[in-house]
Amino acid sequence: MNSFKAICLLSFISLGSQAQNTLSRQTQLEFALGFSSASLQIGKELMRAKELRMQGLSYYQNQNGTRRNVGSYAAPSGLTMKIGFYKPIKKINGLMAGLMVRNTLAGTQPSIAGYEEGYFFNFISASLALKYYPFSKNNFYVNGEFGLASVFTKNRFLTDAGQQNYFHQFGIGWASGMSAGYSLSPFKNKSRVVDLQVHYQFSNTRVEVNGIGDDQWQFSSLHTTVGILF
Repeated sequence: MNSFKAICLLSFISLGSQAQNTLSRQTQLEFALGFSSASLQIGKELMRAKELRMQGLSYYQNQNGTRRNVGSYAAPSGLTMKIGFYKPIKKINGLMAGLMVRNTLAGTQPSIAGYEEGYFFNFISASLALKYYPFSKNNFYVNGEFGLASVFTKNRFLTDAGQQNYFHQFGIGWASGMSAGYSLSPFKNKSRVVDLQVHYQFSNTRVEVNGIGDDQWQFSSLHTTVGILF
């Protein structure tokens, strides 16, 4: 899938090699906010905890080996923020290179227990990025990223004594992503642009889990953002 995305990006570069979009000629500083939804795919502890939530059970297991019913969970979702910096690559019209940092704070709570129980799934990536405007008179663009990633999760639950407790997990690894977007110029100052973007990201992290050791987690996320270019 990642190879297919890379081929698509190279095809855009090849087809639009003679195009020169005005926005691609200037250095860009980007700040954006939006909504993100995470899809959990691989990992012993990651999927074990997901199965418990799908069954509506508490993360906490009492001495008898049972768990209380806390209600159904939705998929982890929440806010995402990104900050990017791009400079034009003069030898290829429309192509820019830069750095991108994305931070996502996602989570979900059960329908019955509410705030007593919860699952928080937060992740961040710092990547090298390419941005390409394939058309000279159309502000559509594609974006590709690859870099370092980390994930931080927190399972919140109540013990038999009614005390709030947490189980934290932290991992580091890599992430790659692909975006499609469109830049609008509603201001008199044409260098100030509103950016609309949909971004797909895949992450692979190694997490140390008690009783398991190295636990390789894989998850993906879909981001929809609105940003400002300066």
